[in-house]
Amino acid sequence: MVTLNTKQDFDRVYKSQKRWHNSHFILFFREDARQRRVGFSVSKRVGNAVRRNRIKRRLRAIYRESMLDLRGGDMVLLAKDGLDKVVYKTLQNSYKYALIRLDLV
Repeated sequence: MVTLNTKQDFDRVYKSQKRWHNSHFILFFREDARQRRVGFSVSKRVGNAVRRNRIKRRLRAIYRESMLDLRGGDMVLLAKDGLDKVVYKTLQNSYKYALIRLDLV
């Protein structure tokens, strides 16, 4: 899994036209045929470090499940408050639905 590292990488993805939001997260996507990269963003407003890291672990796990089926490009998953309280299966279904809506699989 290759990750986005710089602020410029994240900003480029945020400015892209492909995005999908629901009550759990916002998914941003920028087309790039060369490689697949992903970034996870969890604000301090969501909670303390333990809570933020748990959310990132869950998002990484969901991304890994579909990583090979995705179209090439940069993706950012921006977590919303309360994501850690959502049942994993619900979160997984929301993510899959977002991928279908954005035509990424």
